[in-house]
Amino acid sequence: MAVVPTTGTLRLVVAQAVAAIALGLLGASGVVKLIDPDPTTGAMGTAGLPSSNTISRLLGIIEAVVAVTALAAGGAAVFVAAILYTAFAVFTTSALLRALPIQSCGCFGREDTPPTVFHVTYNLASALALTALPIMGIDPIVWTLAPLELFLYLGFAAIGVCASYLLLTALPKLLEVARNP
Repeated sequence: MAVVPTTGTLRLVVAQAVAAIALGLLGASGVVKLIDPDPTTGAMGTAGLPSSNTISRLLGIIEAVVAVTALAAGGAAVFVAAILYTAFAVFTTSALLRALPIQSCGCFGREDTPPTVFHVTYNLASALALTALPIMGIDPIVWTLAPLELFLYLGFAAIGVCASYLLLTALPKLLEVARNP
C-alpha cells in the first residue's frame, strides 16, 4: 500500500494526475487495439518491426492489463507502464526522424493519428510521471481518499484522458489545416 503524504506538493499532484491520465489512455488504447489491430499492424510493419494482427492484439492485451493493474494496485505495474510509454516515445521519435509514411502510429486504432512531436512529448511526460511515482512510494490513485475527493479525482482524470485523446488525434489535423489553408 502506498503512503499518503501528509502534505501535498504541486509536483506530486501533477505526477499523480499525469500518471492516472496516462494509464487511462493506455488502457483505452489497449482495448482499441483488440477491436481494430490493423493500424498498429500497419505502423509496426512500416517501421520494419515484426507485425501481425495477433502481435497487435497481444500488445493491446498487455496495455489494458498493465493499465488496469497499475490503476488498481500501483507498484511494479506502474513501472511497466513507464517502460511501455518509453517504448512508444522511441517508436514515435524513430518514425519522425526516419520520415516514415505512417498515417497512424496505431495507438488509437485510427488511420488518422500520425506521429507528431507532441505525441513524443506526451509519451515522455507520461513515462517520467509513471517512473517518479513508484520511486516516491505513491500510487497514481489513492483509493483511500474520502468518497467525494475520490469521485472528483477520478472525474478529472477521465476528463484528462478525453482531452489527451483529442489533443493527440485532433491537434495534428488542426496544425495541418493551419499550415495548408
